[in-house]
Amino acid sequence: MKDAVSARWAISFADLLLLLLGCFVFLHAVEAARPTGSAGAAPGAAAGPVPTAELDAASLFEPGEARLTEAGRARIAALVPQLRGGNVRVSSRGLGEGGGRLDRFELAAARSVAVSRALRAAGLDERAIAVSFDEAAGPGDQRIVVSRR
Repeated sequence: MKDAVSARWAISFADLLLLLLGCFVFLHAVEAARPTGSAGAAPGAAAGPVPTAELDAASLFEPGEARLTEAGRARIAALVPQLRGGNVRVSSRGLGEGGGRLDRFELAAARSVAVSRALRAAGLDERAIAVSFDEAAGPGDQRIVVSRR
């Protein structure tokens, strides 16, 4: 009878140890999955800062339109070598001045898509380009941000 009583604490103690071991294994797995610096970067991603370009939409496009100027098209094409080899995000911040054909919201969206098409025409893979819209700013303050993600 005395052996049965002394074995009870050993079972509870073993349960506690297994529970602690499971917690430590879980914590280790969570920490190992967290990306840290360049060691946790995805394969094929370049180490160092992520290339980002923030461009004033008014300097890239015809006034009130979503048509790129030749200078704007050349500026976007110059970004392609830095962005090659990864996924690219084109985001629009703020709204452009609406014209007679497009309102401010349509113009901001059309300009973002025009930049992504220019990147594709300059040699980036279409599947690597994503378009998004960030926080709103006042009219006339549209910025196009092109970055590798």
